[in-house]
Amino acid sequence: MTTTSTTLSNLYTNILQSAMFTAQERAAIRPLIMEYNVVASDGKTVQIPIYDRVTTDSVTTGENTDASSQAITPSVVTIETDEAAVMTTLTDTARASATDDVAASIGRLFGETLARKVDEAIVGLFSGFSNKLSAHGDEVSVDDIFNAVKLLRNNHVYGPYVGVFSPTAAYSLKKQLANTNQGNIGDLSNAGNQALSQGVIGTIAGVTIYESALIGAPAGDSSSAATNAIMTPEALGIAIKKDITIETQRDASLRAEEIVASMTYGVKEIFDDRGVAILSNN
Repeated sequence: MTTTSTTLSNLYTNILQSAMFTAQERAAIRPLIMEYNVVASDGKTVQIPIYDRVTTDSVTTGENTDASSQAITPSVVTIETDEAAVMTTLTDTARASATDDVAASIGRLFGETLARKVDEAIVGLFSGFSNKLSAHGDEVSVDDIFNAVKLLRNNHVYGPYVGVFSPTAAYSLKKQLANTNQGNIGDLSNAGNQALSQGVIGTIAGVTIYESALIGAPAGDSSSAATNAIMTPEALGIAIKKDITIETQRDASLRAEEIVASMTYGVKEIFDDRGVAILSNN
């Protein structure tokens, strides 16, 4: 067959639309944290100023007395961005012979892969929270959630709170909420009814619960350990230098197109005291 610029343009459009949609649809954890767009900025890093609390003094010696001066010196958190890429080669024969929309299928694969890689990087930050509850051999309990909220509020950190748990940890929570270990299921809470009827938890103690199969053993740990987390969005940040893009290059001798998906991003802990790691088995 003869390849024309018109047919190639249509193919590229299909890939780009599918990949963009899939990445946004599949990224479950990325929307839960702060996002910093540095597309139009120079360099590969973003610097986030952090302002500490200040003390307010009472003026007790008369209306003509100056208030004490407070020095405001913000600290800086720097997020370094780096590139992630995935490539495949689509031959003319494969494209012409397929019964489905090969371009859309490639877009779906690329979108899911890059979205999963971003979520994996975010999950990898959970173990860095200084506040940790329970142990890697334990089941997660509802009490862990209340305890985590207590720690956050003691640090003057208020919602919205989100919790990201492995499916095994979420199963432990659902089992407790629905009293499935009891011979008779008595009156349930709203969360218990939802867990029993819909298989989802919803909200406990002001924490909206999410599940992710990406949560597992920390790097280098061969055990079945999991590090879950409860946090506010400000606890972690992602800097986006370049969101998902699709590029193609013709390989004439191979009669094929190289299709490359890439994005440039970085993730980092912003506020350590706005997150709590909950350790469990997996």
